[in-house]
Amino acid sequence: MPTANEELADLSVRHQVQIFRLSSGVLRKLIPLLNRADQEIIAKLASRGATLEGSFTSKRLGSLLESIRVINRDAHTGLGRELRKELRDLAAYEASFQARMISSALPIQWDIVSPSAEMLDAVVNAQPFQGKLLKDWVSELDASKFRRVRDAVRLGMIEGQTTDQIVRRIRGTRALRYKDGVMEIGRRGAEAMVRTAVSHTASAARETLYQANSDLIAKEVWVATLDTRTCPVCGSLDGQEFELGKGPRSPVHIGCRCLRAPVTKSWRELGFDIDELPPGTRASMNGQVPGDMSYEQWLRRQPVSVQDDALGKSKGQLFRKGELPLDKFRQGNEELTLDQLRAKEAEAFTKAGLAA
Repeated sequence: MPTANEELADLSVRHQVQIFRLSSGVLRKLIPLLNRADQEIIAKLASRGATLEGSFTSKRLGSLLESIRVINRDAHTGLGRELRKELRDLAAYEASFQARMISSALPIQWDIVSPSAEMLDAVVNAQPFQGKLLKDWVSELDASKFRRVRDAVRLGMIEGQTTDQIVRRIRGTRALRYKDGVMEIGRRGAEAMVRTAVSHTASAARETLYQANSDLIAKEVWVATLDTRTCPVCGSLDGQEFELGKGPRSPVHIGCRCLRAPVTKSWRELGFDIDELPPGTRASMNGQVPGDMSYEQWLRRQPVSVQDDALGKSKGQLFRKGELPLDKFRQGNEELTLDQLRAKEAEAFTKAGLAA
């Protein structure tokens, strides 16, 4: 029978897979804001005729670039506003989920303290990730994308290109599905930022709840099991334990999917004069945490329903038969909204016979 901490780590990994899917759902809502702005910018360029008249420093060109700057700024302002709303909702959900998860894994009743709304709002707006606050990330994306478009326009004029040629430089070519234009660089940067912001918000909300319950949560353990190719930094952290609020925090890099799972205190640390409850108690509290394991090892010991949820039914069957290595599968690509995540995880708790 697993210890409470082993069960917490297992539930945490399942949940983190769903958080990654949630980031795909958030992207589905936000990226169209940038796509519409891109279309407006291209239309603005195309409206200037076969060639962009005027010199490199002309007022006519300056007016065109200013209108592009405003379109781009408004799109990123909207993206930042919508993303903050999504992240606030996620922070509140994450704190609630962690409270339910911890309660479900404990063999005793324990009052879990919930962070205040102000504390969770600070998770979104006042805690930096990868060295920058959310507002700074959005501002940088705005500035860098406009700079690339502006420079592409200027370079095209210097080289005597037609408007169509400048547009292809900016938007890309149909043959390559518009992946070769400078706008694609900004889109990829926005996608990476959104995914990292979602991961950061979930991680910071967890930590906020753990710190509010430091009478129960002793520390956190780094779990680097969510990728088939774990980076050296995350691999070296796997299994290490850290005091609350100390040590490296997930995400440690753009696209990081690792997590820090809670580790409860032992019976004696909680003030009970016992080493362990009798056999038959659902989960012990001896402080034991999981040893090293890869994502594939974790997934192989999960129920069929979890494997199929992670990979899809057909790929889940191939995975169980051992016909393809795990790194051949694309994992976690299903898109989830927060409401879908809430329903999916409530159902999972019920099926597992855990308190929802």
